Order: sequence, then structure tokens, then C-alpha cells
Amino acid sequence: MTTSRTDAALTPEDHEDIRQLLARYNLAIDLGRIDDWVGCFTPDGVFECIGLPEDSILGGRHEGPEALRAYADGHYGLHRGRARHWNWNLLIEGAGDRATMTSYLNAYSAGQGDDAVLRATGIYRDELIRADGQWRFASRQVTIDGG
Repeated sequence: MTTSRTDAALTPEDHEDIRQLLARYNLAIDLGRIDDWVGCFTPDGVFECIGLPEDSILGGRHEGPEALRAYADGHYGLHRGRARHWNWNLLIEGAGDRATMTSYLNAYSAGQGDDAVLRATGIYRDELIRADGQWRFASRQVTIDGG
């Protein structure tokens, strides 16, 4: 019996491609590469940040390219290139052209001495889709740890 690509296990290359997507995502949001960040999502992609005050520019649900672009513009405007996102303990699971990833977050403010500050920790829960040979986030939800 032959396994079709739609139910084949993720390959080591899939795992690496997903890790590279995460690296592109983090560098793009931190360095203000707004179009690159939006490009990490599917056309109907969703980013959601839970656990921040309701009036926080960094919180809420953002769906589709225009809403994602507005979020990234606000994020970069607030941090001016000083944000540094770090993810680890990547648990990537899936088959075929669909995957999930769960990972830890540390978000820092860049600088030296007292200027370098750990701002937040949390957990990402992601749904990913491969389309046209490229992995993208269909849904990216981060829950910021309580204080």
C-alpha cells in the first residue's frame, strides 16, 4: 500500500522548514519587516494574543493580511526595533500538508545592562499549512503567562 502525501508523516525537511518559518517570523516582527511577517501567514491567517489587557495594542485577534499588517505596524511602532522574540522546545507534529507546533516564548527588550529586560513569557499554539511547497501559519495563538 502506498502512502499519499496528504497522510505521509512529516519529514526531517518539513521540521527544518517549519523552524525556518519561525525564524523568519521572529526576525521580521522584531526588525520591522512588515510584509515579510505578513507573508509568514496563509492569506486567511490569524494571529491572536491572549493574556494582555484589553486595551493593549499587542493583544487581540487579527485575521487576514490587512489586520495582520496593522498589528505588525503597531508592534514595530511601539518597540522601534528593540523587541527580541525567542522560541524553544518546539513540538512539531502532523502529516502531509498540515502540522501543529507548540513552543515557549520569551520576549525581551534589546539593550545592555538594565535596558535588556525580559518583558513576557508565554506559549504559542500554531496550526500550519503547506501550500505551493511553502509552510505558513494558518493560525498562531500566543497566551502570555499571568503575572
